[in-house]
Amino acid sequence: MTTARFSHAQCPHPSTKAARAKCRAALRAAAAPADTASKAKADKPRVAASPAAETAPAAPVAVAREEVCGKCGKAYVTTAPESIDVDPLCDPCVAALSGAAVEVTPDTWRDHTNEPASIFVVGVEEPFAAQAITGYSIKFLQFVDVEGAKRRIPATTVERVTV
Repeated sequence: MTTARFSHAQCPHPSTKAARAKCRAALRAAAAPADTASKAKADKPRVAASPAAETAPAAPVAVAREEVCGKCGKAYVTTAPESIDVDPLCDPCVAALSGAAVEVTPDTWRDHTNEPASIFVVGVEEPFAAQAITGYSIKFLQFVDVEGAKRRIPATTVERVTV
């Protein structure tokens, strides 16, 4: 196929990329042997959807419901499946029982106001020990240290706070 064969100067189609590409494809199909052209134009057979796919059970829908924590008595919202044999526990109580440290953020600090916390500060090797967190915003972290003194440090220097 030479460039003279694909000159679109004499073609009646519009001079767009798509029209020229369609024209070239038609010329290639006409120049190809008959069995190759029929393979290129043959449509794939359509496969009907299997009946098993249509009758597959739908995924369970997570429904939010309010429960009361069996340990601290606070109400909380959960989407976990209901359990008959186990008392429901909120996330802070579950973390306290498992021994894992819960990270406190400016959004969740109110849930941990009366709990002792460890405050990790950038550039300081050992974390500060706090009796209670009294405030945490995007600007400052306020807490009561182990001696009972109120402290306030910039939130930009706080690496993380755990209870």
